[in-house]
Amino acid sequence: MGFRKILSGAVATAMISTMLCGTAFAAEPADGSYTGEIHFLNANGTGNNSMCDPIFVHEADVELTADSAELTFYVAYPIPAFPDQGTDGTVKDVKFTVDGTEYTAESDIATKPEKEFDTTAALFGVNAGDVLPTQVLTVELPRDVLDDLEAGTVAASAYVNVVMNSTQNFFVKVTDLQAAGGSQEPGGDTQNQQNMQITADVQEVVSEPEYTVTVPESASMGTLSTEKDNVTGYSVEVDAANLNGELTISAPAAGSLTNGDNTLAFANSFGSQSVTEDATGQKLNGTLTVSGEDVAKAAAGNYTGTTTFMISYAAN
Repeated sequence: MGFRKILSGAVATAMISTMLCGTAFAAEPADGSYTGEIHFLNANGTGNNSMCDPIFVHEADVELTADSAELTFYVAYPIPAFPDQGTDGTVKDVKFTVDGTEYTAESDIATKPEKEFDTTAALFGVNAGDVLPTQVLTVELPRDVLDDLEAGTVAASAYVNVVMNSTQNFFVKVTDLQAAGGSQEPGGDTQNQQNMQITADVQEVVSEPEYTVTVPESASMGTLSTEKDNVTGYSVEVDAANLNGELTISAPAAGSLTNGDNTLAFANSFGSQSVTEDATGQKLNGTLTVSGEDVAKAAAGNYTGTTTFMISYAAN
């Protein structure tokens, strides 16, 4: 069974943006159709974008009425690097929480509108400038949620149905709300609003973390027994310095071994484990399990498979 080794680093920057026409939510918008910039932030409250943020289109649609704000957003479907996963949706069970009330998003995986992505994420096979088919998600929220969306304090959760195969938590931020299209004036003239955005990067002076995560290149389970469950242990080794944050390593809970057209399920107990202090040779342990009952039903042969470990870092 092969394992993929992933190493990643972090660079901290702060973004200052201003619109010449004024702050987007400074005045209460009128009822109507709008577009806005949307991002999915880490649930730890740092304000940093989640590692899942690049798979979402960063332009959302907002429909305002007297009582509600209907938010429509888009996620790549399928994920380019994993086209065989998440066939029933890249994300599932998407829920927003506002003032203690939960709102469930409706999912559309049939329409698949093509959208342009503006961020490169090698893990997911997404590149800035790619035009990809998407899953459409729509949630109807209370009208007074706009300030919370602008502040990035609206909590959301979603089952990420690709690679992670687990429920992830986010904060959702929607800014730069702009009227969609022009407004038609009497006499047939069309009014359009055009904006110029100014951006600047401010480098945050921090001690950059240094860390290495070593995943075993392979694990052999030997000849599988039909009489009992087959369990093989392994360790992921972590070296970290100047961490000043949280290093998280996670792996999907299950996967498949293959032999031609035959498959054999395995479970992986590693889950999601974190390192928060400097370490030398710290071992994070997991086990691979194939049930004896499944082995008894499987065709004879040599079965192989792969599991992907995901590594993320969030600064304090």
